[in-house]
Amino acid sequence: MSLLLGLVLFFQVGVRDDILQLRQYLGKNYATAVQLLNAKNQILLRNTEPLAPAQAAQMRAQMQVPDRLPADRPFIQGRVQNVGQGLLTFLFEDDFFVEQVNFVFCPAQTDPPKPESVMAIQVALDDSRAAAPTLSLLQTVYQMPRPIIPGPDYEPLLPYPLVPNLPRTVWDLNGVEAVYQAVAGKPLVTGQLWLADRAVVMQCANIPKL
Repeated sequence: MSLLLGLVLFFQVGVRDDILQLRQYLGKNYATAVQLLNAKNQILLRNTEPLAPAQAAQMRAQMQVPDRLPADRPFIQGRVQNVGQGLLTFLFEDDFFVEQVNFVFCPAQTDPPKPESVMAIQVALDDSRAAAPTLSLLQTVYQMPRPIIPGPDYEPLLPYPLVPNLPRTVWDLNGVEAVYQAVAGKPLVTGQLWLADRAVVMQCANIPKL
C-alpha cells in the first residue's frame, strides 16, 4: 500500500486497539481468561435481551464453559457459537472476518506450583475482503510496529503450524512474538495471526502440541 493510501486510511478510520486487547489474555489463568471473554459476551447479551429474550437465553447457554480447563485439552477454542461469541463479534470487525480464536495454555505445574496460563493465541481470519493489504492494516490501523527481519539463526518461539515454504511476517512486541502467515486453499480462513508470550513459553515445562 502506498504512503498516501496509508495516510488516507489512518485519517478515515483512526487506530484500533484490537491487538492490545488480545495481548491482555496472555499470561492469564483459565478463570481470568473466561472472565475477559464473558465481559465481551455481556455486551451482546445486554443488547439482545430486551428485544429477543429467547435468543439471549440461547446465546447464554452456548457461552457456558467447564469450571476448569480440561487437562487433556489445554485450549479454549473461541467461536461465534460458544464463549468466544462476543470477542469474535468485535475483533477486527472493520477489516477482517474472524473465524476462530484459539487460546493455548501452558498446563498447570506442580514443581514449582504454578496455575495454567495463556501462552499463545491464534487468530484464524478471512482477510480476502479487506480494504487494504493485511500487513499494511496491521501496522496502520492496529498499531503493529515494523516487522523484524529474522536472521539465519532465528527460531520461532513456538512450533507454530505454519507452511514452511510460504512467507511469514514476524514482529517483536516487547516480550510477545507475533507471526502472520497467509493460508492457501481454505475458503473461510485466508490468514493466521499468532501472539506468544515469551516469559510464559520459556517457563513452561510441558508445551502442548499446537
